[in-house]
Amino acid sequence: MEKYAQYPDLKHIVIQELPKSPESFIHLDMVFTFLDINKCMIYEPIILKNNSFRTIHLEIENGKAISISERENLIEALQILKFDIEPLFCGGKKNRTIQDREQWHSGANFFASAPGQVFGYARNVYTLEELDKSGFAVLEAKKILNGETNPSDYKKFVVTIQGSELARGGGGARCMTMPFRRQKVNW
Repeated sequence: MEKYAQYPDLKHIVIQELPKSPESFIHLDMVFTFLDINKCMIYEPIILKNNSFRTIHLEIENGKAISISERENLIEALQILKFDIEPLFCGGKKNRTIQDREQWHSGANFFASAPGQVFGYARNVYTLEELDKSGFAVLEAKKILNGETNPSDYKKFVVTIQGSELARGGGGARCMTMPFRRQKVNW
């Protein structure tokens, strides 16, 4: 791990293999999304459980691969690269059927407008419970638009949006957001 600090020109590529079907796995953000500088939302059966979907770490120096290694999972690969990250669980931790249902409805797919300030679907109630337990205030978009709630009153929050038809079309808040210019995040 210390070797990474010695080589500033060293580049890293982490590849997470995903299932070919169903279509709810077409992008990494359907199973893994950064929420804050130290938190991410994951779909546990793909990201942490033993399965056949590999996590590969490539080290590139001067345009050439100098190392290709398999990692146990995506979280371990990121921790090796000094991302001290805590996973939160799409659909909660207790029930695989609920995890599957909420992942299908883009429960791991959040749009982060800033560290700790995210947007996601209101229908994924078990995922929202995970966020709430981890210190994210759960705010309804409708109440923000009506002036009943001010997100500036909260350090960390998730704005919940209605969108059952959007989820059926195969996209979450991150998938359906135009490019967005943000300030640099200091990891």
